[in-house]
Amino acid sequence: MGNSFDLGAYDVIDTSAERGYDDLVALACEICGTSGAVIGFVDGHRYWFKAKSGIDVSQLGADDAITRFVLEQDSYVAFPDLSRDPRTASAQLVAGPPALRFYAGTPLRTPFGTIGALCVVDPVPRPEALSETQRSSLQKLACQVVDLLELRRQTAALQRVEARWKHLFQSMEEGVFLAVVLRDAEGRVCDWRYEEVNPAWERHMCIPSRMAVGRSVRELFGAEAQEWIDLAARVIEERRRLPFTKRIGSTKRWYDGAFQCLGAEHFYATFHEVSERVAAEARQEGLIRLGDLLREARDIQPMIDTAMVIIGEALEADRVTYGALDHDVETLTVMEGWKRPDMPPIAGFYRFDEYGRLRETLLKGEDLVIEDVLTDIRTVNEADAWLALRARGVINIPVRESGRTIALLLVHFAQPHCWSAAERHWLRNAADRIEVAIARRRGEEMQAVINGEIAHRLRNTLAMVQAIARMTLRNVLSREEADRFSERLQSLGRAHDLLHGDDQRAAILGELAAGILRDASVSDRCHLSGPVVRLGSRASMSAALLLHEMTTNAIKHGALSCPEGRVELCWHVERSREGHDLVMRWQERDGPRAHPPERTGFGSRLISFGLAGTGGTVLRYDADGLSAEFRADIEKIKGT
Repeated sequence: MGNSFDLGAYDVIDTSAERGYDDLVALACEICGTSGAVIGFVDGHRYWFKAKSGIDVSQLGADDAITRFVLEQDSYVAFPDLSRDPRTASAQLVAGPPALRFYAGTPLRTPFGTIGALCVVDPVPRPEALSETQRSSLQKLACQVVDLLELRRQTAALQRVEARWKHLFQSMEEGVFLAVVLRDAEGRVCDWRYEEVNPAWERHMCIPSRMAVGRSVRELFGAEAQEWIDLAARVIEERRRLPFTKRIGSTKRWYDGAFQCLGAEHFYATFHEVSERVAAEARQEGLIRLGDLLREARDIQPMIDTAMVIIGEALEADRVTYGALDHDVETLTVMEGWKRPDMPPIAGFYRFDEYGRLRETLLKGEDLVIEDVLTDIRTVNEADAWLALRARGVINIPVRESGRTIALLLVHFAQPHCWSAAERHWLRNAADRIEVAIARRRGEEMQAVINGEIAHRLRNTLAMVQAIARMTLRNVLSREEADRFSERLQSLGRAHDLLHGDDQRAAILGELAAGILRDASVSDRCHLSGPVVRLGSRASMSAALLLHEMTTNAIKHGALSCPEGRVELCWHVERSREGHDLVMRWQERDGPRAHPPERTGFGSRLISFGLAGTGGTVLRYDADGLSAEFRADIEKIKGT
């Protein structure tokens, strides 16, 4: 007798007696009117009894078991008198105690095959065997046995799944909690109660599970729980997964996760901490803002003030300020900087020795990093001075100039703060940028002073040149020629003033042209249009002389010599074979007919030199007036 099904799936062989199987055996005896009954399973070469009545043995050899006939035929089998049937007369339970004479059995058919039988036995022969009702009832009881087995198998499988999920729940790195919503008298979700939390939840929240399970979120987190309760209400109402990235204010920790509905009143959430990621993003955003500020700001003090705000917001610190050191690093003059409203003022004069042993670190140009002034060996004896400033976590970043520490970037936290390597690196980066920006601004201020002095001396020199020229050439040139020469010198002076006044050390073409036309009192009869184009110093001088000459000619001989005449001056940048060209067009309208000059003098040569002194000039003498086009490589214009 064999069996292809693995009974291990039911986990029933050699198990203790169970009430459900014993009750079915008793019910079989009662229905069939027999003294005994057996539920047995084939296990390899033995037939094992799970439940029995009227029989003392718990198993038989497979070949000695009468049930083998039921299994072989896979149907109901009855022996009215076992002792008279040659197939069963020598069987152990027939030849020996309990000397069975009657047997009736029906197979136990599972979804995987027949694995045993439910049978009734009696020591008295029963020629009539079982009635149809008894036989039908025995088969129904067999079905109940199979149902018990299936329930056992499914329960065992469910227990294994639950065990795996329980292990996963307990070992997950993500925090998980199961909760039930609580409602107010109007049926609105007003809170939730924790029903289960995993160990990762405890680690993320720093709250023991025993303090959470059975309590509400409002009890644990107070007023800040409201936004989380609102999220739970949405999950229950919308019956869908809702992701979140939120911070718990009391811990200043950020979390990524999702709420998921589990029915009408229950939900669960999974989450993990992302505080470092959020902090890194805030620092990166702060560095971008700081870079924009340091690039665009012009004045040192407002630049530093705004930089303190950016650093404080990026680090979520309680105070960020800036202090100037004396030469011997003994005192510090601190500005107010940026601080949270509840922090005391700090602006003033401080001696380092009154705040601990700090000078040794600062003299080396190293960062001064203190996680807690109450425990740091350098500050513990002077902690009261720090506490008066509400500073527990402190970092001072040196700002250096020409190899010497000249100032400190100070960041304070009102509570102890563990300074991460990322924070320290970011602050060092920020301090370096501020250091470079301050040096650049001071260099620009010094250069402005030098430029002003040079400009002043150049103006004096040009005035002296004009005076010398008038005295030297008054008997050589006509008055008109002398005035023309003087006006050209004045034009050069105006171009130089425009260069000196521009922060980028270059003139803007439109402003240069407008100034020349305004000085000539003809700006109301001239129309200018074109993009912003910066001219290098050499190109600015060349363009100033060119525009002055064109304007003077138009006033004397061209369109501006008559009341109705006007000038259009426009420019643009267009692509050329070598790159891009600046093209400037001068168009005179409603004036006298234009004629080429009868003789070529200095003015004509100035015009022929063009925008950059390299040519590129085209002149047209039309009936409506002079038109001119000047073309030059844009890179030469900007760089010369």
